[in-house]
Amino acid sequence: MMILVWLIDILVIGVKILGGRMKVNPVLRFGLWLAVLSTVAAGVAVVGFGLVLLERQLSGTA
Repeated sequence: MMILVWLIDILVIGVKILGGRMKVNPVLRFGLWLAVLSTVAAGVAVVGFGLVLLERQLSGTA
């Protein structure tokens, strides 16, 4: 249970950094934004790939 609290705390700190409420090095803020955007892009790619596989499975052309 304590691990969940730590993960939520890290998430809150990350949101504060991205939102500009914490004073940090601009390189850190840029790197964190880059990591978030890369994760979102990877998630979109995985969902798209999954939809293509599902479409192929349903149409029987697998």
